[in-house]
Amino acid sequence: MTAPSPLLPRVAAADAQLDGCPVRAGDRLILVARHAARAHDRLPDARRPAPPAVTQLVFGAGAHACPGARLARAQLEDTLAALAPHRPTVVRARVDRGSALPGWRSLTVRAADAPRSPENR
Repeated sequence: MTAPSPLLPRVAAADAQLDGCPVRAGDRLILVARHAARAHDRLPDARRPAPPAVTQLVFGAGAHACPGARLARAQLEDTLAALAPHRPTVVRARVDRGSALPGWRSLTVRAADAPRSPENR
């Protein structure tokens, strides 16, 4: 999961407590998208993807929902559909722990029917 912006400015709609800290209606908040998607404590895992309710968080919710979310999902669906016939497999993956956004520092994939190079044997 990634987010269009690592920081999302928001205004509290009602009085609340966040992790024991009082928040008053009207307080200005900055949400860290990486934390909303739990990428700070959960590594990306293709075998156990995040549930839909969590993946929606990077696009916002309610009045603050991302207007580009539908386009982003359509582009991802098209990309995955184009790759699927080649049955790509992950050769190497490194999580980017230094980024404000959840993602990969490097991700190397190979088509299942592609010849293996000497470095991937």
